[in-house]
Order: sequence, then structure tokens, then C-alpha cells
Amino acid sequence: MGKGISITWSEGIARRESRILVQTVDQVIKWLYFRHPMAFYDPPMPVRVFGNWVIPALMDDQPYWGNQWYIEQSYDRELDRVIAPQYLELVRREPWQRATDHYDLVMIDEDLTEFPAPLARARPDLYCLGTSLPGTAAIVSVHQVRRIADRADRERALARLVRHHLGHVLAVPSFGRTHAVVRRGLEMHCSNRCVMRHAVTLEDLIALSEDEAELGWTFCEACTQDLHSVIAANAFVWS
Repeated sequence: MGKGISITWSEGIARRESRILVQTVDQVIKWLYFRHPMAFYDPPMPVRVFGNWVIPALMDDQPYWGNQWYIEQSYDRELDRVIAPQYLELVRREPWQRATDHYDLVMIDEDLTEFPAPLARARPDLYCLGTSLPGTAAIVSVHQVRRIADRADRERALARLVRHHLGHVLAVPSFGRTHAVVRRGLEMHCSNRCVMRHAVTLEDLIALSEDEAELGWTFCEACTQDLHSVIAANAFVWS
């Protein structure tokens, strides 16, 4: 069995938001899995939902005692934001990653920046909706998404944000792809009409989610092939 996906969220995430997170991941993985010709012979990539987890025995003075510990360690009080690179580095170094290699997808309600603290303080006007360490972890924030007044639009935009960063945590688009891709830092983004297009602002996210709503399956053919490659790699144990 290959890598599974662990899903967590911060204590301020509403039940409806966590449900969109879990359901969106489940829908993407199942759609991909049942398109695979060996779907009924192999188990799908496991998705483990830990929510806002806590290990009480570690809470007094030990690191990694719960999801809120990661937020506290990466939160910048001056900016009133989580510093995403610090958060993702904590995930990369956590004992559970070393013991059992897996993908991490987390949703937080705090505002988020993709810049290291010194750069973020120089540009406090810049926020990010989510960011990732492709192949390991991704973090998304509902802080800006909650500004969308219409509930249907807000939920569609949030599901789009989750799909996009699920793609990133699975390292899609692949780093070996040379067509219809744009590299931005560690992340590859698609330039097709696809959910892997990059949304810089909330307005971008709204516009892209509206544009993709009529597509049904929102990954383009190239990104779908990349996703299938990841699913296949995790569905078989090669010996």
C-alpha cells in the first residue's frame, strides 16, 4: 500500500467547512479510482480524517501535541497570520511523517501568508488562500473565503480551493510536465482551463470557481493523467 492522505483542521473550522473538505477529497479520489481499470481489485488511496486532533498526554510540555500546536508555532502575532512555510516545515519534520510517509491536507480559519516572516512583515497587504509543499503537505485557509456573502458561491469557492490544493499535495501538475504549466516557487500550476490554475486573490478564486462550475470534472486531461499516475503508484505494491 502506498501513501495515504491525512485530513486535519483547526478548532475554529465550522462543521460545514470541514464537511466540504472531507467530501471534496473523497469525491476526487473515488472518481479517479473508479476510472482505473483495476479499481475493483485494489483498495483506493486511504483517506484518514483526524479533524482537530489532540494527544492529551503530550499537552503539558511536549511538541506535536495536537493540530493547534502547529498553528501556535507558526502564528505571527504582529501580522495576525499563520506563516505557511513554518507550518509546512513542522509537518515535514513531524515524527509521523518519518514513521509513515503520507500526504497531509489541513484547513485553518486563521489568515495565511505564503512568505517567510520577514518578507510577510514587509508586505502585510498580501495574503494567500493556501499553499503547499508538493508531495508532502498543503494548507488552506477559510479566513478570506468567509468574506463571500452568498452561501452557494462561498461553498463552491471553498470546494475549488480544496481540489486545487489536493492536486498540489499530490504534486500535480507533475514536475516533469513541460506543456501548459507555469511554475511558481515550489508549485506547478496548469494554464489549461483547469482547477490547477492559480488563484492569487479571493476575487480570482471566485471567478475561477464560476468558470469551472460548468465543467463537472474540473481537472484538465493533462492534470487528470498526472493524478491517475499518482493513484496508480499508490494502488500497487511493486516487488
